[in-house]
Amino acid sequence: MKNTIEFKNSELAGLANILGDFKLKGKASLGRTVLIRKFSKKQEEVNDDLADIQKKYFETNKEGKLRVLEGGEGKLIPKTEFADKKDPKKLGEKAAKELDDEIKNLNNEVSIIDFSEYYPRFKALKVALEDYPYELESDSAIAYERVYDQLEQAFSKGDK
Repeated sequence: MKNTIEFKNSELAGLANILGDFKLKGKASLGRTVLIRKFSKKQEEVNDDLADIQKKYFETNKEGKLRVLEGGEGKLIPKTEFADKKDPKKLGEKAAKELDDEIKNLNNEVSIIDFSEYYPRFKALKVALEDYPYELESDSAIAYERVYDQLEQAFSKGDK
């Protein structure tokens, strides 16, 4: 049986950053470290997917890397067919909306994280979060809730 938890792509980086600040020890800390690594791996995949989406609308160089305007502080160069007619340094309205929609869809997709091989570490992480003695606020509280909720669901499936 596979043990999995799910998070939206848009949550991965933030959760990884915040979880690193939690005060955990032993197996719970090891579980957190594995989870952060898995978040990072998934985030790399999302970044690759984002680059693929951008390459549909923006120019690339011979190596396939996205081209940026000189002095444009990282601003990408639109492909001619997608450029705004009045300002070719910008995407046209239709292309900009399509790009925005594709990025929103990517961010809303769910990343599934399998922790079967690290079951004891994730179980220890769940137990440690269950009785987490420190007060959490704002983003930390939200990250705590998201991770704990997913772990609780994953372990309750196995208990049935």
